[in-house]
Formats: sequence, structure tokens, C-alpha cells
Amino acid sequence: MVREDAATIAAGIARLPFLLEVGSDDLPARFQPLAMANLAETTRKLLDDLGLPHAGLRVLAAPRRLALLVEGLAVRQSDRTLEVKGPPLSAARDAAGAPTPAALGFARKNGIELADCFTLEEAKGTFLAARRLVTGRPTAALLAEALPPLVLSIPFPKTMRWGDGDLQWARPLQWVVALLGDELVPLRLGELTAGRESRGHRTLDDDRRFVIPSATAYTETLRAHRVVVDPDERRQSISAGFDAAVAAIPGARWVPHAELLEEVVFLSEHPTVLLGSYEARFFDLPTEVIVTALRAHQRYFAVTGADGGLIPHFLTVRDGGDRALDMVRRGNERVLRARLADALFYWEFDQRRSPCEQSARLGSVTWLEGFGTVLDKTRRLVSLGARLWELGLGDGGGVPPGLTRAATLCKSDLVSEMIRDGKEFTRLEGLIGAHYARRAGEAEEVCRAIERHYLPRGASEELPGDRISSALAVADRLDTLAGCWLAGFVPTGARDPYGLRRQALAVLRIVLDLGARVRLPLLIGEALAPFAAVVGPARIAAAATELREFVLVRLAGQLETLGCASETVRAVLPAHGDDPAEALAWARALAGFRDRPDFQLLATGFKRCKNILEGQFLTGEELADCRTRWCRGGGTPDGEDFARLPDPAEQALRSIVAAAVPALEAARGAGDYDAALRQLSGLGPAIDRFFEAVRVNVDDEDLRRLRHGFLREIHGLFVRYADFSEVAPADA
Repeated sequence: MVREDAATIAAGIARLPFLLEVGSDDLPARFQPLAMANLAETTRKLLDDLGLPHAGLRVLAAPRRLALLVEGLAVRQSDRTLEVKGPPLSAARDAAGAPTPAALGFARKNGIELADCFTLEEAKGTFLAARRLVTGRPTAALLAEALPPLVLSIPFPKTMRWGDGDLQWARPLQWVVALLGDELVPLRLGELTAGRESRGHRTLDDDRRFVIPSATAYTETLRAHRVVVDPDERRQSISAGFDAAVAAIPGARWVPHAELLEEVVFLSEHPTVLLGSYEARFFDLPTEVIVTALRAHQRYFAVTGADGGLIPHFLTVRDGGDRALDMVRRGNERVLRARLADALFYWEFDQRRSPCEQSARLGSVTWLEGFGTVLDKTRRLVSLGARLWELGLGDGGGVPPGLTRAATLCKSDLVSEMIRDGKEFTRLEGLIGAHYARRAGEAEEVCRAIERHYLPRGASEELPGDRISSALAVADRLDTLAGCWLAGFVPTGARDPYGLRRQALAVLRIVLDLGARVRLPLLIGEALAPFAAVVGPARIAAAATELREFVLVRLAGQLETLGCASETVRAVLPAHGDDPAEALAWARALAGFRDRPDFQLLATGFKRCKNILEGQFLTGEELADCRTRWCRGGGTPDGEDFARLPDPAEQALRSIVAAAVPALEAARGAGDYDAALRQLSGLGPAIDRFFEAVRVNVDDEDLRRLRHGFLREIHGLFVRYADFSEVAPADA
């Protein structure tokens, strides 16, 4: 063991800036922020581990470079006085009192005389120990050793190899610069040795090589060679350029989009803004189609007028200067015009068929091999949506015609020219179908459900909102879960090709948003039932169990996302997990009782009860009938009478529990979870007195069996509300 002494020799160490620039072929825009965050985090930890203080650290990135800048970095480690523990004192001298080889070797290893060693008292005994001065190593040497593996281990989404070596990185490495102040740090990345030469902008500076004189001069030297290496500076420059470009158009504003702005920032090393235009005739298209063509296909920003509607202009960014900018503008306009012309053709062509005619064509589109077509899926959605409405997703009335109609038409746009065959506008599925349905004269609630049944599209994105759209959205996802599960596409740790985790989470978010009281096993069973003829009843039964457990894992995570503590979630899910809204209500109610002293007595007693029973709990019909037996005064399933229990404390507990059951059940039936937990908490003192007064595992076999039966009945009653052992004090 080595311990650093409190008196560390650290005075007089100089501080200098440090630069590491890793040059490569163009890095994808989405890779750069990930690399920046990882390099910043790992470098801070590295410097702390090496004992190298610094005044600040930042990471910069542009398409062809990743740069680390450390301000005020100590040029060497501090000298340290270390306390080193050696062999036990009993092994340091032999029977005659002479030093042993172990003692002599310890002193020699630490470069001191044995007489300079001292004894160290610890709980495990007395040891020989020494103090020695460790001279700090130069920072340049430390970084030359430690930085290369750190840089090469950045976890990019994808990596590649190049040349004849085994080195892997996001893109082939081209140059490395490493400077401490103005001195070169001799580190190596693969076959590259760090030097002083960087490279300028590919077109504005003709990719010229130039020398960086010092770490301090890095950003300004690159600026002189037309590279803006700081992404924040590029972001501000682009935003300001957009503002200036639209200022000449009365009432115009550019439409911000955080993800797109982030992308264009990391696609350019010298951004130059340009304003383009397109023909107003394309406004016959839905706004979403135009914006998708601008944003998703071309990385253009939309421009709106004073009324908030689109105007025929766009903004984009060129990585370069303003030379021949008019020609670049015309090229961008020409590409956009072609995109929008295609979209307009698709839009007009698709309307030659009604949504019903389009839906009929779904019979030629395979959904899952061996599990029918997309037309078969829409037919299942019609019946499943109706059943879900009746099982709790509806408003208590009959199944609305709008739900049936929306289920019939909701996939019709998948065979439209706008969407099918991987065309450019596939991300607008649902929305395009809603536009076509609206133009065909369908009711607004039908159009809305067609559009919104794809929501939510992400883990935290917008929900469908209304009941018809929500019922169709849940039906669609449950049908996908059932079919994909039976087809063998069960998610693994690394693969979830059909996004089944996301589908299950969406079902739960919608159900919880509606506050719907539904039973997950019933919903899953309804979704699986149509496939019985394909896979057989045994596989259906197994899949129902597997899918329930799969959804419950997602429910636990969603309840925690909504603010419920993990132990509270574990407590309520066994009793209420099949009803997500009820599980959430119980978890929130339980959180308000955890700190009450009487509730802590209840939870502690429940945990002791559970530990004594060692898994020998009531199950099946015995558990289902437990409440009825308590209403009769308490007894075992085989008719054993608890009146034979001899101790007054157990009789008192028996009486108070039996008396509380009617109020408990009334509170539960009324959905008054606070009242139920107050009743349960009131039993805490009696349970505590029982365990203080009664020894359950007595030698008398008959009495021990009777007391175990009594605890099973107590456990069987309480477990209907929650597994309170999960929220018991840790030392209970």
C-alpha cells in the first residue's frame, strides 16, 4: 500500500497551455459532439489521476479536426512524499533480532537505510513502513504516454480501418499537433508522430500546411487560414447571418430548428450564409412536404412571412467564402426545384385514387413473412381498436364509427407515390394519409386519427391526445408487438430491429396519459388472439406471459421517469402492474406515507413476515380467497381456526386486522389510495407488538405450523396492496 503524505512538495511549478489537434478526413456531423463530450470528460479524469492541475479545459471540433485545449496546465507533476507500507513487523526480524531478507529488501526497494524505516500501527497489526520522496514526472512525457490510447478509444458510432494497419477511428487520421506552450510533445497516434503542422480550409486556403507556433496561438492561426475551429463561434455566425439575410424581406423570419442548426454547424469550417428562393406554385403542396424537402433533404431553413406562413425563400450554409456565391445559390435552387417538382407530381397523382382504393391495394404488400399483408393488419386494427375501446380506452359509450373508419384507412398512404418504395417523404406517413383523407371528404376525427396514430414517434415526443387517435395508436402498436414477437423478433441486448421497446413504451405513455383503467393481460391477449391459427394456442399462451413481463419492465422505467422512486415502483408493481394507471396512483400515494412512523412499523413487520415465511406464500385460489377469510375473522384455507393462537398479542393482531378489512376494501374499491394506506399504517403498531411478544418458530411443531399459517394470511392480505418490504427501512 502506498499513501501520499499530507505534506506534498508543490511550490514553484510553471503553468503553460496545452494543445492537441487531431486532423482527419471529414468527420460526420453527428460524430463530432459525441467526440467532444467524451474527450473532455476522459481528459479531465486523466489529468486528475495524473495529479496535473490546470486552469480550464475545452474541446473544439470542425469537420477535419478535433482539438483539445488545456489552460494553465502544470508542466510537471508535484514532487510527493509517499508513505509505503512494508512487511508485518513480526516478519521484519528473526528470533535473534537480526533484520530479515524481507525487511532488507523493503528498505533497498525504497532507496533508504533500514534504520530510516518506522513502524505503522493499523487495525490489522503493526507493519514496517518507509517514507520516500517521489519526483514528479514531466507533463510532456506523461501526456505522450496517456493521450494516444485515450484519443483512439473515443466511442464513435462507427469506425473504419485504412491502409495496412489495424488502427480504427471514425475516419483516417491525417496529422497530429501536440504543443505544451511552444514546445513539441512527442506523442504518436498510430503511424503519425505529432508535429507543428496543421492544415487550412480545403478551398479557401488551398489545403495549405502551416506551422502553429504555440498552443496560445492556435485558434487565431487557424482563423488566418480560414478555419473557424470553435463550433460556438460558427453557430453564432450562422444565426447572425440568417438574421441579416432575411432582414431585407419585410416581415420575414427564419424558422429555427435546433437539430438542423447543430448539423450545419458541424458540416462547415468556414460558414457563409446564402438566401435562395423557389416558385410559389409549390405552395399547392402541404406545408409539411415543403418543410421536409427543405430541412430533411437539403439542410435548408424555411422562411416565414408576417402572417407566419411560408414564403418562397430558404436559407442555407456554404462551407467556404462568397466567391461565385450566385452560382452556388442557383445550384441549390435547382436541386430544391427538382425535389419539390417530384413531390408535386406525387401529390397530384395520388389523388386520382380515393383512400379506400389505396387501402385495397395494401393486400399486395407483405407485412411480416408468414403473418399476412398490411391489409390483414388494417382488418385486425378495426376489431382490436373496437375491443380496446370497450376494455377501457373509450369514453364508456359505444365504439365510434370514426374509429372504425380511421382503422380501415390509416395505412392507405403506404402505397401512395409520396410514401412508398422508400421515397423522400416516408417520414410523413400518417400526415400524408390525413391530407388525402381530408381532400376525399372524410370526417375530421377520422383524418386526425389517421395522422396521429403514429404518435408518439419518440420516447418523449407528443402523444395522440384524443381518445379515438389514442385507441388506434395503441391497437397499432399492440398488433405490431404481438406479430413481431410471434415471428421471432424478440429484442436482445444489442438488437431491436422493429423497435418493440419503443412500441411498448408508447402504449404505456398513451394509457397513462388518458388515465385509462385497463388490464394489460387482456389487451395483450386480444392482440395475440388473431394469430392463434398461425402459431397455435400453446405459443400464444407463452407469448402472452413473455409480453406481459416485457411490458412490465418498460412500465417500471416509465413510472421512474414520472418521478416515482425505484423502490416504490418495485413495491407496487407486483400487485398493480397489470393496470398502469392504478400502479401510478398507488406509487404516488405510497410516496406520501413512507416517512410516517406507523407506516415504517407496518413495512418493517411485513418484511419480517416475508423473511420468516421464506417464500412459502399463498398462491392461486388460496390468495384470491384471503380477503373473504379475513372478513369471517381469519383462518387458514384448510379451515384451521386462529382462535387457537395462545398469545394475547397475536389475538389482538388478529382482531384488529379483521376489523380493518371492510374499511380497507371500501377504500380500495373507491380508488381512495390515501385512505387505504392510512388504514394499513394503523396496523403498524399492532404488528410491531406481535413481533416483540411472539416467537413464531417455536419448538412445538403444531403451534409453529399454526403461526406460519397466520403469517401467510397476514402476508396474503397485505400483498394485495403492495410488497411493503421494498420500502421498509434498510436495517429492518
